[in-house]
Amino acid sequence: MPEFSASGFISDAGVVRLWRLNDQKSNPQVIVAVYSPYQDKNTTITFFEYRQNKLWQIRYQSFDYKNKQQQQLRFDQNDHIIFMQRIINNNKIPLTKDDIVRWRFESERLIELSNTLIAGNVHLYQGHWRQGQIITCSGEKRDTSFTAQAENWLLQRAKTSSDDLAIAWLEAPEGNELLLVANENFCLWAPTKEKL
Repeated sequence: MPEFSASGFISDAGVVRLWRLNDQKSNPQVIVAVYSPYQDKNTTITFFEYRQNKLWQIRYQSFDYKNKQQQQLRFDQNDHIIFMQRIINNNKIPLTKDDIVRWRFESERLIELSNTLIAGNVHLYQGHWRQGQIITCSGEKRDTSFTAQAENWLLQRAKTSSDDLAIAWLEAPEGNELLLVANENFCLWAPTKEKL
């Protein structure tokens, strides 16, 4: 398993982009999950951090302008919670037992999903699109083709933007899938091996 990987998938209501940093034994050290819903701008970022192959910390942040939320949980070596907090619009609200169970389940689910995506050779790329030319965040030119519908989506968005479009897409043996098209620059914050 690679030391660092990026993959993703389409969920019922949005897109999940995953970055994973492994230790030398291919156990996860950090998994970053970025969820971008289709209907609003409530992007969330969650960091799952592991020590010695055990969940150590979860950090969650929601960028919903109406209900900004942060959550943090930290576990000891015996999987007991040693710290937890949730802040919604600057108000501290306790996490429930159900919240904690849900976060533990989500951690295990994302490990399994990322294992499957890596085994399936599904790679996430982010970068810029301008008049049919794609350049990744690392500066690599990609000769990537999308479906006619996705190409049309890019052309329509380009008509209303004076700058390059930011895009995120998956490449896999089964084909390519355009995930997101935006005006914001994904490259400014995209996780890298060095940042994790």
